[in-house]
Amino acid sequence: MNFTYGLIAIVGLLVAASIVLISLDPQEIPESNAIVIPETKIAQIEEDLSQLSVNPSILPSITNVGDSLVLEVEFKDDDGNVVDHVNYDIFATQNSDSILSDPASHRHPGKYPIHESSVLDDSLIQIQVVVQGLGHGDDIFGPKGIETTFTITPVIAAQTATSTEIKTSDNSGMSMDCQASLDCYTPSIITVSVGDVITMINSDSTAAMHSFTAGSVDGFTPSPSGTFDTGIMSADDSFEWIPESTGEVPYYCLLHTWMQGTIIVE
Repeated sequence: MNFTYGLIAIVGLLVAASIVLISLDPQEIPESNAIVIPETKIAQIEEDLSQLSVNPSILPSITNVGDSLVLEVEFKDDDGNVVDHVNYDIFATQNSDSILSDPASHRHPGKYPIHESSVLDDSLIQIQVVVQGLGHGDDIFGPKGIETTFTITPVIAAQTATSTEIKTSDNSGMSMDCQASLDCYTPSIITVSVGDVITMINSDSTAAMHSFTAGSVDGFTPSPSGTFDTGIMSADDSFEWIPESTGEVPYYCLLHTWMQGTIIVE
């Protein structure tokens, strides 16, 4: 039993004993067993409780844009000891709009409320926790009306990089027919994100040599951009490229310039 529980229990017992004694006929109370509870003692205990430090903290202290804010409130005294049986209100706003309102909350030992807000944007969140005393029901003691404000700025969650493959089509180096059907590379047009891994594979079953060279082709005249260049690839050779900026990246084969494709980076 920690200090908080002890004080609350003592006050409860003293108050209960006082009520029992008051309800009895004075003549029924054996004088030798009379319990005298000084008002000053009760007042001192209540004063001690009112001076008890109750410092809230929120867990966790970070959240992501597009998610709900899900948190709990923990309370400790100035010595770092956990304080339970705390009554409190918690509110949160974002862009001056209420996103969380849970008044009359109560934290029990090992059982505590989980507070959840509406979906978040990327602006600052202001969270207000108001301590409203310790105890249960009518037996509420300790500090009341103590307000603590927290701020959180939601972050954009790191995206997991995905892997995409582009392959050379069979016979793509033997005929220009694939140019009209846009399948010299498979797929010839892809959309990826910055940071994704693009693997370029020479999978032409005819064992023809190919390349994936960033740039454009005017007629049969290639103009490399330098964004990437696999060089001449033998059968089953592969090459990885990770885009670092958005935009469209056209590419072609150095040996067969009718082979063309586009990578769209978002």
